[in-house]
Amino acid sequence: MAAFVIARPTDREAHEEFEHLSRLAQPDDYRKLMTGVDPEVAMFKTFATAPRGVGTNGGTSARLVGDYDTVARRVVEFIDAGIETFLLQFQPFEPEMRVFAEQIMPRVADLRRARSDAAPSGETRTNTIVTPGPSA
Repeated sequence: MAAFVIARPTDREAHEEFEHLSRLAQPDDYRKLMTGVDPEVAMFKTFATAPRGVGTNGGTSARLVGDYDTVARRVVEFIDAGIETFLLQFQPFEPEMRVFAEQIMPRVADLRRARSDAAPSGETRTNTIVTPGPSA
């Protein structure tokens, strides 16, 4: 799954950043950009029902925008749905990726551990989260 991530300490901060990036992503004249593009492409049909907002390949339509706990819960929902591969986008890349590693992934691991601990005995886990170690 491809998605653009905007995670902040509060939902308000995340949505303010989303609005800021959305304004930056809007070309002055979108019609020029779309010249010669087939409007029947599946991507455009998808965007018509779930606008991508920011990013490519679905961008923020995966709803990985919010406070750290919200984004972590959303990641766990995707894992529970069977998603095993995440292609995540961040802007700016390195500092936002670091926030994801330091703030979101530990929360994802905690949520999954809590669910595993609460699962009926005999149930097995099929997905494993690997969190990055400390940076060098």
